[in-house]
Amino acid sequence: MALQDNRTSVTFTQDADYPRKIPFHPAKPFPEYRGKVLDPTNPVYGAVRDLLRQLELDRENYGTPAWNPLGSIIQPGMTVFIKPNTVLHTNLSGDSPLAVVVHASILRPLLDYTCLALRGEGRIIIGDSQLIESHFDEALDVSQLGPLVQWYRQQTSIPLECLDLRSCRSVRTWLYGKWGRVPVQQDPRGYTFVNLGESSYFRDIDPKKLRIAIASHKVMFDHHSGGRHEYLFPNSFLESDVILNVAKLKTHRRTAITLALKNFMGLPALKDTLPHFMVGSPEEGGDQYIHPSRRKRIGTWMHDLIQTTPNIPLKFVTAIAKRLLWNSHYIWPFQDDVYEAMWPGNDTLWRTLLDLNRIALYADKKGVLQDRPQRGYLSLIDGIIGGEGDGPLSPGAVQSRTLLAGFNPVALDYVAATLMGFDPDKIPLIRKGVEDTPHTSPLFWGSPSDIQVVDPTGNASLADYATRVNLHYKAHPSWAGHAERP
Repeated sequence: MALQDNRTSVTFTQDADYPRKIPFHPAKPFPEYRGKVLDPTNPVYGAVRDLLRQLELDRENYGTPAWNPLGSIIQPGMTVFIKPNTVLHTNLSGDSPLAVVVHASILRPLLDYTCLALRGEGRIIIGDSQLIESHFDEALDVSQLGPLVQWYRQQTSIPLECLDLRSCRSVRTWLYGKWGRVPVQQDPRGYTFVNLGESSYFRDIDPKKLRIAIASHKVMFDHHSGGRHEYLFPNSFLESDVILNVAKLKTHRRTAITLALKNFMGLPALKDTLPHFMVGSPEEGGDQYIHPSRRKRIGTWMHDLIQTTPNIPLKFVTAIAKRLLWNSHYIWPFQDDVYEAMWPGNDTLWRTLLDLNRIALYADKKGVLQDRPQRGYLSLIDGIIGGEGDGPLSPGAVQSRTLLAGFNPVALDYVAATLMGFDPDKIPLIRKGVEDTPHTSPLFWGSPSDIQVVDPTGNASLADYATRVNLHYKAHPSWAGHAERP
């Protein structure tokens, strides 16, 4: 199967929750299952299996012990990289953390079918480069991925790694509660800067305007100027042959949704090079806030100073002054409350994400962009418990019982967003991915009318399927009224 395949498989689980018994054995003795222990309380394994069957993977052998659903993309001796969404170890809203991260029961059948395809030869790497303030070990515990990996290593001779791929993480400091940084385990194979050059979506953007709130704009400029647009990728990913991308069904404050395309934000190790917004209002050539504001412009200057100066007392004084300036809105309100481009006018983050997806699919093992896809690809989206409202870090939990899978990330996101109740054409990340078709290294082929949805009832066009299914997810407050479908 190839990226050009625009089919998306959809199924719904019996229960609106995840199984609790690690290591999440299947409920039934499926013919291809090599184990002997079953868990009658686990419907998730069978649901993931159904997703693969509906995609007609190894159709000839389905129902027999020889069924090898991932054999068309995974060959013995390959390195398989599994990218779960473990972005943060908690839900900042206080609701279920399983509305934020994928659950390990989704990965158990993927591990089984990966090992089946590898036939004892190759390597499996589970990796994520989380939010800079996230605690990797705690996220593995919350998702139950940590205990699953520990158990699975005892069951297979295939090397299985689970890596925190960030170059550093943040820690609280005494300085006005700001974030300091400490190194983490890091990728044992090292890192490579991948330069997209003129293939980047930032090629015509003024690099002086690019920002991410947690880092110095000078570092951003160094990596997005002079015809260079580069991102730091872990070599453990670049050296892989196949990607299994396991995303979460959630809303997002800057991109409306966070699905398969957005999940690759968790690949680059250095977050400082990931543009999230452009300074100023649209009238000023930016997307940081809606209306021009002198106070916000001064606040941005102060924030840049805090991030760049080595002078600790100056950082401290400037941070206090910035907070006082922002709090002035209680007396003299801003025209809008947007400051870091958390609104539908964000014209930046979709560019970053499509850049990252192009690298993930087209960069070779040395980090050089090629004209043909370099890795096999399959993506799943975990929506058994999804996240709505103030996503991606503070969402309300939605028991939507949904699982999706597909070979093309744009087509998959198009279907998932539609099921959530949103109009993909109103979401720049998805719309621009579709418009990307003429590119020499495209992320999508054809048009939305070519997207087919496969579920237990059979095949349907997306337009027909949309008339039957709407999960009615609440959009992020800043996107409410902007992303919903009629």
